[in-house]
Amino acid sequence: KILLTGFDPFGGEPVNPAEEAVKLVSDNINGAEVIKITIQQLKAKSVKAIEDYRGHNPDIVISVGQAGGRFDITPERVAINIDDFRKKDNEGNQPTDEIIQEDGQAAYFSKFYQ
Repeated sequence: KILLTGFDPFGGEPVNPAEEAVKLVSDNINGAEVIKITIQQLKAKSVKAIEDYRGHNPDIVISVGQAGGRFDITPERVAINIDDFRKKDNEGNQPTDEIIQEDGQAAYFSKFYQ
């Protein structure tokens, strides 16, 4: 089972290519069910949206995002436990150097590269 997420539009943009790309993915890939959800660009609520789908017991979670200026698919190698928004989210939040999970590790490495 694959949980595939894409972000909704933000920063005044009418669409988010990540969300549109996720919508185009088949509901079944080589026998694996694909659960597709749109994540709102909102501090803390975006993480909660993914946590709400834990009951589906996905084998993998793939979160697709837009990186302006990049032309290739570039998986993230490490996730840092810090919120540091370059732009305001859709509620006007723009945290700088805020810890996301107080009891979490400083960083998490992608299994893609292990």
